[in-house]
Amino acid sequence: METKKEKILLGKQEDYNRFGYVLWSLAAFLYVGLVIPEDLAQTTRPPELMIPAICLSLVGAVICNRLAVRAKKKLYDE
Repeated sequence: METKKEKILLGKQEDYNRFGYVLWSLAAFLYVGLVIPEDLAQTTRPPELMIPAICLSLVGAVICNRLAVRAKKKLYDE
């Protein structure tokens, strides 16, 4: 039977993995929206706003991935 601490670490690992996947998906979605020609989408935001949003979501995804790996290491070390 798992202890309470193991359940918490497993939950953190799963949550960080999910957050990372969501941020990777967001970055991909924004990137696709950036490369679609402007003839097809007249109401898109300027690239000056989308590029930092893509970078921030990628940085967030990397941070979440590292936190998930750190939680996984703590889980298996105990």
